[in-house]
Amino acid sequence: LIHEYLNGWFPKLGLWSGRVVYLDTHAGRGEHAQGQIGSPVVALETLLRHQFRDRILEHSEVKFMFIEHDADNVDVLKRKASALGDLPDRVCVTVSAEDCYTQIEAMLQRLEYCGKRIAPAFAFVDPYGFNVPGALLSRLLRAGRVELFVNVIWRELDMAISGELVNPGSRMSETLDLIFDGDRWRQIDPSRNFDERADQTIDLLKDVYGAEWVTSVRMLGKNNATRYILAHFTNHDGGRDLMKECVWKICPEGGFYARRSDNPNQTRLIVPEPDLAPLGRWLRSKLKNGPRRWSELTDALRSELWLNKHLSLVVREFRKDKRIVATAYKGRFSKKADPLLSLTEE
Repeated sequence: LIHEYLNGWFPKLGLWSGRVVYLDTHAGRGEHAQGQIGSPVVALETLLRHQFRDRILEHSEVKFMFIEHDADNVDVLKRKASALGDLPDRVCVTVSAEDCYTQIEAMLQRLEYCGKRIAPAFAFVDPYGFNVPGALLSRLLRAGRVELFVNVIWRELDMAISGELVNPGSRMSETLDLIFDGDRWRQIDPSRNFDERADQTIDLLKDVYGAEWVTSVRMLGKNNATRYILAHFTNHDGGRDLMKECVWKICPEGGFYARRSDNPNQTRLIVPEPDLAPLGRWLRSKLKNGPRRWSELTDALRSELWLNKHLSLVVREFRKDKRIVATAYKGRFSKKADPLLSLTEE
């Protein structure tokens, strides 16, 4: 998922911004126990092997910041990065053995003191536990054109929330206050089922971080229960659109679930044909109160799971079946022509 996103994000920002930053807060060793490469190496290889690498580097410096508190892991990660060979000019890699939140706090203080903003950044927060300070991530998201990609350790976090709500009085409330920047976690309803609590929690984190959009992927364990939630937080329409494109590539259906695989070589899951009947009902609901431009429907679709290409298929099917009519456009019927779409009389 990181590879797919960065593959689109590097040229989207790197061809004009002058500098882009990839930040990995818990970078690890650069390799997992079963031999899969870790996120820092994935990020580096995505740029180094990118078809537009040279053009990106003509316009921007690309800075990789890998933070890992364990010194042994740092040594291994440095060797993994060095094994990729000499880096091109304008590619900068720093690996530091520090507490990531302390380092991010210091960086934000410097920026705020100087009245500056961070270069466009993609921050992958993949903690060893669920103790992630919400206020700090909110400041980071507001510090510039920042994309936050957070691995929410859902099973343990859910146990902590539910346990404190059902049997209050433990020290866990202080940790939860840190994560949610206050006691808003008490709004989560422990009587809801596991998946509903997950949805409520991710929506709450979206508000805590101050993000306009959140796109989440459920990582399912062997019992098909949600183990982790990979959540992308952004304030940019383009970031939301790109992440939706990416998750449709790697997940088996539009609900953005992903299943654990015991095969370390299985990096992508089969994508079946999506069921577009619900999207058809959505389109009818949007046109029920009057005509809408195709561009208006595209904007409205951003908050849904479907992609623009899915909407195009449904619009064309509806027009072919004479369930809608298109007016007020010039030239060939297309999304670019932005026709006015209306439901036909039944």
